[in-house]
Amino acid sequence: MTFVLSLGITNTVLADQVYVRDTLYVQLRGGQSSEHRILHQGIRSGTVLERLEVNEDTGFSRVRTAGGLEGWVQSQYIVTEPIAEDVLDGIKEKLANVEAEYELVREQIRDQQISSQSYLDQIEALKLENTSLKHELATITDLTSNVIAIDQMNEQLQNERELLNQQIDDLAKGISELRDTSNQDWFLRGAGTIMLGLLFGFWVARRVYRRQTSNWT
Repeated sequence: MTFVLSLGITNTVLADQVYVRDTLYVQLRGGQSSEHRILHQGIRSGTVLERLEVNEDTGFSRVRTAGGLEGWVQSQYIVTEPIAEDVLDGIKEKLANVEAEYELVREQIRDQQISSQSYLDQIEALKLENTSLKHELATITDLTSNVIAIDQMNEQLQNERELLNQQIDDLAKGISELRDTSNQDWFLRGAGTIMLGLLFGFWVARRVYRRQTSNWT
């Protein structure tokens, strides 16, 4: 009879991961009935167990806890998916991680925006400096052009001055020569006048002498 009963028991041997259902606590027993010794007073809902064997006739499954304790629990209290509470906790944890990553990305974006703004400010400052340098360059170019024009004008004025000095020297020399010529003319004229006077005096004296001589004769 025992042999026949044992043949009527259907055991499925497997090793997959299962979870205690949404029940507060599940008892772990030493056998496949509520009469067997309790090995654990209550395994909390959501506890991860390793399912080793399933007996569909008795409705019990043989499981192993993370601490290595093996026993039987009613199959109705275990599921192959995490319970809603654990799923919710997992979702909350993932959401917290996503929010943390989101804040990190926002901080990185904020830093990049600050860096970009800093780069934009530097670009604007460089543009202003470039504009200022262009104005200074234009001013220096104008001053350089004026200096060149002034130098050319100075050179032209210097040439004109030298030419005027040469003309003044020539005029002074001409005046000196004219003075010398004029003095010579006045000397010759004076000498000629004196000679004429002497000749006239000599002529007058001869006439007077001849008249006296005639009278004496």
